[in-house]
Amino acid sequence: MEHSNFYNWFDTISSKLGVRKDSFYQIFKYLDDMPDPIIIVETGCLRIKDNFSGDGQSTLLFDKYTQFRNKNSKVYTVDIDPKATKACSEIVSKNVSINTGDSVKYLNDLTENFIKEDLNVSLFYLDSFDLNWKSPEQSSQHHLKELVSIKKILKKETLVVVDDSPIIGYLKQSKIKKENLELIKPGLVPAPTIAGKGNLVHEYACDVGAKILFSSYQTAWIGFN
Repeated sequence: MEHSNFYNWFDTISSKLGVRKDSFYQIFKYLDDMPDPIIIVETGCLRIKDNFSGDGQSTLLFDKYTQFRNKNSKVYTVDIDPKATKACSEIVSKNVSINTGDSVKYLNDLTENFIKEDLNVSLFYLDSFDLNWKSPEQSSQHHLKELVSIKKILKKETLVVVDDSPIIGYLKQSKIKKENLELIKPGLVPAPTIAGKGNLVHEYACDVGAKILFSSYQTAWIGFN
């Protein structure tokens, strides 16, 4: 089937995606230029039917997209909650391999299997470990562990996307007392960065020379290897 048929379907649900609408569109447009088969690996699966604005229904979106590509295209997803994987299995097609367990171990094992099979991953979509915006450290650390688990099979063109990872900046106070001027010396105010689940992934990306492809509510990188 042609890619246009997928976008005909995507247009019927895209308005429900809220803050994720534009970035999902950019994900699929990037995948359009990648060779078949399209292999998508996701952590944190669809949990509630039709909950588009809440969690994005990413597993369903990826399932639909791979059905419009080469017949060997496939989605692999993992979630630690058996209720979530059960709900997901009742919604998506057999094109999705659904696994219950810890995502870091799953990704590590999957990496070894893909190396043996010489299978290239088109997209890693990291969205496990629910985020607490007031205390995001644990979620951010978990997603960095996921990235480390897949490092050996990341290619220059592999797309890595982390959900709940908007850009943040720092406000500048326009009027500051003279005795506090030293607080705004150059270098003391941090530059804008990526918040949420992708914070440490972004720090790592900067260290290894990976580049942000796009960033809105979700952030995507390429060029890890």
